[in-house]
Amino acid sequence: MESTGILIAGGGAAGIMAALAASNRCRDIIIAEKMSQPGKKILATGNGKCNYTNYHQSEECYRGNNSKFAWDAIQKFGCKETVELFKSYGIVPYERDGYVYPLSGQALSVRDILERQLNNTTADIHTDEKVIKAQVHLNKKTGKQDGFIIETDKSRYYARKLIIATGGKAGPVHGSDGSGYKIAKSFGHSLVHPLPALTSCILDEKYLKEWAGARTKGTVRAYSGTGKLLYKDRGELQFVASGISGIPIFQVSRYISSELYKGGKPYLIIDIMPAYSIEEIIKELKRRRADPANSSAGDIFEGIINNRLAQALLKKCGIPVKSRASGITDSDIVKIARTIKEWHLIPRATGGFDKAQVTCGGVKTSEINAGTMESKLCKGLYFAGEIIDIDGICGGYNLQWAWTSGYTAGSSAGNSFRKQAY
Repeated sequence: MESTGILIAGGGAAGIMAALAASNRCRDIIIAEKMSQPGKKILATGNGKCNYTNYHQSEECYRGNNSKFAWDAIQKFGCKETVELFKSYGIVPYERDGYVYPLSGQALSVRDILERQLNNTTADIHTDEKVIKAQVHLNKKTGKQDGFIIETDKSRYYARKLIIATGGKAGPVHGSDGSGYKIAKSFGHSLVHPLPALTSCILDEKYLKEWAGARTKGTVRAYSGTGKLLYKDRGELQFVASGISGIPIFQVSRYISSELYKGGKPYLIIDIMPAYSIEEIIKELKRRRADPANSSAGDIFEGIINNRLAQALLKKCGIPVKSRASGITDSDIVKIARTIKEWHLIPRATGGFDKAQVTCGGVKTSEINAGTMESKLCKGLYFAGEIIDIDGICGGYNLQWAWTSGYTAGSSAGNSFRKQAY
């Protein structure tokens, strides 16, 4: 059985950062990563450009049963500290509207530079090796805990400290399979049920074929079945054959997932012409109806609404696309205008974990020390990254949480060792 100072289960963004932070104090570190290479999920972030943090930071950017948990940790190691540390590694920042990318515009360069930094430490990276279970090790003489016994699918280890950074369940193709939850529960930790977040909403509407491929700027409001506003956002809405997507939908999806899991009946209200009032839309549609150049119902939307979306809109309102424009009544126009401003959608599901960018839910923050990421239930056990009940909005916040929690866990675990060696 191999012995080490710190074993880190998971070599994603949080695990890598934990190892780098811990290496300042502890020379004996093992990373057990189930994939063939550490940091593979980093490659998929920011559409391959790696939006690794965001200059616009507030507590509202982080969600969970206690978002203050994340915010307290970010006050100590946040965006500024991340950018400076990465610059010292050679990752030059490029900022656009607060979003921070590497100047190279490549997620690959971030992953490769972090891997090289790891290789410059004494950390031992074990790829293609998955942690299966872990338990407390008791000193035979004192009967007190003095470390952990960790079993992988290849070997068995003794470690004085254990950091669980195995991720959540989102993006299983990148290695996230939820296996860390079982390990956390074996130490007595409880979970907020993990659910897909930053994903699309699945609908059962009859007009999905018509609107598939359309995009438009708009707003979305998510409500609970009782009419409580859960979240709202604006941006580009994307209409797909299975339902609706786009960043604004991603932002509300965690709330839809949660409501559906609880047996609720959440709904969405979208506005596809947010810059115009319903009165302005009614006036314009009446003007277009009277224009002899517009012969069909579909013609009156030319130039203001994507033609695919217009077809779906007419079908939603029960008006044949090829019907004559002059045959559209005033009440039809009012109905159309109201739908444009308050299009009611009922999600039957959200995109699954295979489509989700992140997991909402995870190990309860009430059982973790925000200042150290150490378990309150088991001394020497730490958590980092997506396995914790914290998820961020789109825009680099989930990676920032990985850097923050990883750095905090790694430096805290490392501080218990002498500088020379364990």
